[in-house]
Amino acid sequence: MPTAIHASKDYPVAPPTGMPLLILWAILLAATVLPLAFMIGDKGLAQLASPRAWLGPALLSLAGVVVSLGYLRKRIALDAGNLVVRSTFYTRTVAIGSLQLERARIVDLAEHRALKPAIKTNGYGLPGFRSGHYRMGDGSKAFCLITDHSRVLVLPLRDGSQLLLSPEQPRALLDALKRTAGDAAP
Repeated sequence: MPTAIHASKDYPVAPPTGMPLLILWAILLAATVLPLAFMIGDKGLAQLASPRAWLGPALLSLAGVVVSLGYLRKRIALDAGNLVVRSTFYTRTVAIGSLQLERARIVDLAEHRALKPAIKTNGYGLPGFRSGHYRMGDGSKAFCLITDHSRVLVLPLRDGSQLLLSPEQPRALLDALKRTAGDAAP
């Protein structure tokens, strides 16, 4: 009996609105330079020769690199009857059958404030970027990968939670999910 081979299909994530990493690094640069400037003002340049003076800036730079690498990890894929969302430090795999595709929609979060991530419960956020687990404005739970607030694919799950995703082409992903769900129906 032949077995079906399920190839993974990637759906590119929409480019971010704004410049989240630039904002992050500007904050880290300020947090690094300002203490050094105060140190120079208080005790002179000799204080900068101490290795202890560079411990804080080194740790901030390391944290910045880790956060930046996490930010770069974004992927949405259909794989063997599952929707797999990889975002920063999080991965969520959802069976297509657990999605309520008849209630799925594409929204602008500026118009649908109840769906806007309000409280980060276990997530990662930069200006214009949300990743991980959030509570929405209406109190519901959601797993988010949002890079473009103007075109967000909202996928309700049968357990009452939601996926909020920013694929480059939300309609193409929604159509593929519906096709896959139709293929899996008895």
